[in-house]
Amino acid sequence: MKLYPQLLRGVVLPAMAMVKEKPLLGYLNQYTDNLKLSPESLERLQWQALSNLLKHSFDNCAYYRTRWQQAGIDDIRTVDTLAQFRQLPVLTKDDIRLNYDAIKAKNFQNNIVKSTGGSTGQPLTIELNLDSNVRREAVMWRGYSWLGAGLGERTLYLWGASIGQASLPRRIKEQVYHWLYNRKMLNSFSMSPENMPQYIAQMNSYRADAMVAYVNPLYELAQYILEHKIPVHKPSSILTGAEPLYPYQRAVIEQAFNCSVYNTYGCREVMLIAAECQQRKQLHINSDHLVVETVNEFGANVVGESGDVLLTDLYNYGMPLIRYQNGDKATLHSGACECGNPLPIMSSVDGRKLDVIKTRSGKLIPGELFPHLFKEFVSIYKFQVRQNQLDAITISLVTKVGVSDADKNAISNEINRYSNGELAITFEIVDEIPLTISGKYRVTVCEV
Repeated sequence: MKLYPQLLRGVVLPAMAMVKEKPLLGYLNQYTDNLKLSPESLERLQWQALSNLLKHSFDNCAYYRTRWQQAGIDDIRTVDTLAQFRQLPVLTKDDIRLNYDAIKAKNFQNNIVKSTGGSTGQPLTIELNLDSNVRREAVMWRGYSWLGAGLGERTLYLWGASIGQASLPRRIKEQVYHWLYNRKMLNSFSMSPENMPQYIAQMNSYRADAMVAYVNPLYELAQYILEHKIPVHKPSSILTGAEPLYPYQRAVIEQAFNCSVYNTYGCREVMLIAAECQQRKQLHINSDHLVVETVNEFGANVVGESGDVLLTDLYNYGMPLIRYQNGDKATLHSGACECGNPLPIMSSVDGRKLDVIKTRSGKLIPGELFPHLFKEFVSIYKFQVRQNQLDAITISLVTKVGVSDADKNAISNEINRYSNGELAITFEIVDEIPLTISGKYRVTVCEV
């Protein structure tokens, strides 16, 4: 192990734990040791943690007690199998907004407040107890460590900065933490074609061992590097997150930076959900920290097909999120990974639930179609498909040299093939595609 990660683990973090009672290293060791367990032992560990959470929530959260009693469960202790747990009501974002105080546990104070803009632009606020926040940080470091960006490794982040102007004490605190954790932050929200040379210069100067980045800003930067033939420092690995990583994006990023790119999946409500291993074939789910389910349109649990993601944070006792529908779609896999990691597998992250384009007849066109379609047209730099009525879509295109009528016809013909010609297609050339309030780029936006 390199010297600084050893110093961070051996001196800095133990000192911080004594001062702030923040046992990050202890939890990191605990979660790392869990990887020595068999899949069956992990399932037992998960169920014990889930049972404890359910009992706590029934006893201390008015919302869950009332909601479960309405569902015919007078005592949550009678729910003693995973199959019974899967019959509990789903928690939606609107449920949280409408029942915020009732979801919070009455016996927990001084929670941490987290907010997310979300893909719909509707802010969502949740809370979590202090211990849960440390645990999720430990889980993140475990996943990142598989891919070369572990605790103390020299890492550059091309990530979204906090919205608004932080206070001076907060800025100082953040800088101290970045220095201690051996990381450099570059604000992806502020990056543009005009200042990309400055971003590349900072990357070359910092010479990170690993990089962690939002998918689309990194993809745009990689395109810029290749187009202008700019030499760039080669990290050992790159981890992407916050947005789906498509194969064509991975290929361009790997070509530009000459290293392997690994996908991770998380959300602000629970932090890291799953991460790829060195095999890069699927993602390992942090099942010793979360329960991850996927359900179809009828609410039935599914494996091997894309479904709506439901999340249960096993250790957020301050404001439990139980069977929380975060708006994503993913595909779970029943097999084991050849890497030997015992954590269960997610085959793919399939995008946002709202990324599906609909037709009047009820046909659903997955958002994943469009990246594969538009990658064939080299003149198109960026695109977005927006639908605000059932029989029409508008395609916004960012292009440097324009788009020919022949290309527009080819795009329309392919979409018509999937939609049975039910969609009127309008093209518009724009200078830029607006990001969401959380700084993410949406491939498709369905407003119907």
